[in-house]
Amino acid sequence: MSVPLAGLAATALRLGQPPAAGPGLPLVADVWTDGDLGFVLLLHRRGDGFLAEELYCSVRGEGGEWDRPDHLGGSVLGLEVTDPSAVADALAGVPMAVVTASESLVYTGRGEEAEPVRVWALLVGGDADAVEVERFAPGAPARSVRQAPGPLVLVVLLPGERARVRALRRGSPCPGEPLEFRGPQR
Repeated sequence: MSVPLAGLAATALRLGQPPAAGPGLPLVADVWTDGDLGFVLLLHRRGDGFLAEELYCSVRGEGGEWDRPDHLGGSVLGLEVTDPSAVADALAGVPMAVVTASESLVYTGRGEEAEPVRVWALLVGGDADAVEVERFAPGAPARSVRQAPGPLVLVVLLPGERARVRALRRGSPCPGEPLEFRGPQR
């Protein structure tokens, strides 16, 4: 199974966004890129019928092409994120919540050594159509608005970075407090 999923992750990185989804699974839930570093969250149905997520990572080589994505990990979600009513029930009135969190040593391309990277998958409710990510990185803060391609959105932080994430609806904040995240220590 990892070969088709890695190929799907490579396609998503090449496009810079989730490719148009066909019926069923697997599908690309989200793509996060930061310069020459990219992460892809995939959803697929396991042999036992449970929905699972898989996280892939890649760096863009000197020629501008993404390297073959590496599989960082995965897990059973325990929630049917393809069902809007299940998502609404799980969120219980809040616009978004953390579904998974992980930390991995990843070659980021910023030096010779691998660095720790923290990754969160956020469950975003149907009332939100985007998330605002305010990153506080060593050097300068950056604010971006990312369209929510589906119910799961990635947030990736490198060492020393922090982020504040808020769900948006038509450019305005959804009710509720933003979520705060901290990257790993060096």
